[in-house]
Amino acid sequence: MEEIQADIIQARGSAYTIGKQTAAVYTGNPILQQFSQLSSALTDYEEIKPLFTSYAPHLLDEIQGLADGLGITQHEAAVLYSGYNLPRPEALGCSAYVDQHHYVRNYDFSPSLYDHCLSFIAPTEAYGSIGYNLQLIGRHDGVNEKGLAIGLHFVSNFGYRKGLSAWTVIRIALDMCETTQQVIDLFRQLPHAACYNFSVGDAKGAHAVIEVTPEKTSVRSSESGLNCVNHFKQDELEAYNRQDMTSSAKRDNFLLSTNTASMTQKELFALFSDSASPLFFEDYDQLFGTLHTFAYSFKTKRLMTALPRGNKLELDIEDWFSGRDLEINAMYGKIKKEPIHEG
Repeated sequence: MEEIQADIIQARGSAYTIGKQTAAVYTGNPILQQFSQLSSALTDYEEIKPLFTSYAPHLLDEIQGLADGLGITQHEAAVLYSGYNLPRPEALGCSAYVDQHHYVRNYDFSPSLYDHCLSFIAPTEAYGSIGYNLQLIGRHDGVNEKGLAIGLHFVSNFGYRKGLSAWTVIRIALDMCETTQQVIDLFRQLPHAACYNFSVGDAKGAHAVIEVTPEKTSVRSSESGLNCVNHFKQDELEAYNRQDMTSSAKRDNFLLSTNTASMTQKELFALFSDSASPLFFEDYDQLFGTLHTFAYSFKTKRLMTALPRGNKLELDIEDWFSGRDLEINAMYGKIKKEPIHEG
């Protein structure tokens, strides 16, 4: 077994302050070198600035804080960490279930391309949120102080164009939206770079899967629960799916055959996080290994999360947003060095 760690960032105050505190935690993190290689030198800051100004202007202040904390210019930080005009992402897998009571999901990828950070932030200019970082300011998934939970699911690169990464649009949604419908309206406006599913639910019980391509956005909704994996289900978007959907379909079929609607949050968390589960993968060398499980209850406002084989972090999110900091600064887990099955 090999230990895996995620630093916990707890930051309150201005967006600039949050950016600077985030930079302090990332100093020495090898992921910074990875992002310097991935980001496009052709990205124009003058394209990024008006886009962020329109939808989440405080993120420019956070980027300035990152820049000052890392000793680079704001232009450089925006190119590196805004999530705009990136090279096409590698395939990755994520599975989720959402209904009017619960949101639960796994994030599956490679630990070498993982930020290893879980952020608790309360900016003065936007909603506070708790979520796993991707490219510093972005989020894989998260929940905000209004009880909005959301996560990303890569589908394909068909129609790929210059635009925002999925993790950046999740961060904007967490910062600016209170309801599922607000997220849908926002995503219809934003310039998306690639094809992604987004699983989302809110405190009022409204939930949906938003199927997004660079050209169009479609929404799956239901009174009952919804599964979300790595392929589109809407007929109008099926042409955008990857040629090989074997793993995605297999996970979806498993969830369809499981009585998830009757499960408690604890039971759903176990279904996703147990290393023996059909939803848990260890093909880390093939960019398909479970890196964290994230579960939220819309009714009790409790968050449960853990790294693979790690201790579960459990809290009422209102406790943190009311000013009570966690007493830990990192989470730990264990992953197998060698893959044991294909995803």
